[in-house]
Amino acid sequence: MEFRKLIRTARHSWVLLSFMAVSMIATVSCGPNIIKGRPPFISISGMSLIDDRLSADFDISNQNGVPMKITMIDITVTVNEVELTRENRAFELEIGANSAEEVSVEELPDEFTRELLESLANKEVKSLPFDLEGRVRTVEDGFLAFSHKGHLYPVPGKPGHFRSAVTRSKGLRREEDF
Repeated sequence: MEFRKLIRTARHSWVLLSFMAVSMIATVSCGPNIIKGRPPFISISGMSLIDDRLSADFDISNQNGVPMKITMIDITVTVNEVELTRENRAFELEIGANSAEEVSVEELPDEFTRELLESLANKEVKSLPFDLEGRVRTVEDGFLAFSHKGHLYPVPGKPGHFRSAVTRSKGLRREEDF
């Protein structure tokens, strides 16, 4: 009788150990896959034309599970193939994993750009279709390109302020050094 108890206990222990081993292997092999090397998602968080100064705020969202250190940005917004704003410069920005930072750009727009935005502010047009494209250089992955299409809309109750809606993202890719 004593011997049978010992065998039954040993059998239970073996089953328990086997289950724990299989669980550990499954946990290690099916653990979280950390996303790396994905370009940031860059969007227009706000734009304004006040006193002949064009201000644009861009959200730069790190889509990776690891921090991203940006050393250069090149962002261009065009409307009907006309450059609305561009920011191209060396830039030091660290963005935590799965988080976002905002970059502001201010410039004096040309006459045509002012007319485009004023036509939107005065509701002569309902929206302006835009292309937002560019690239960033990161310490981790080199050049990463992005491209989005969307529309600019006037912000109700805030003359001269605009917001955007992205309608299509394309071309999010890693680039080779030029």
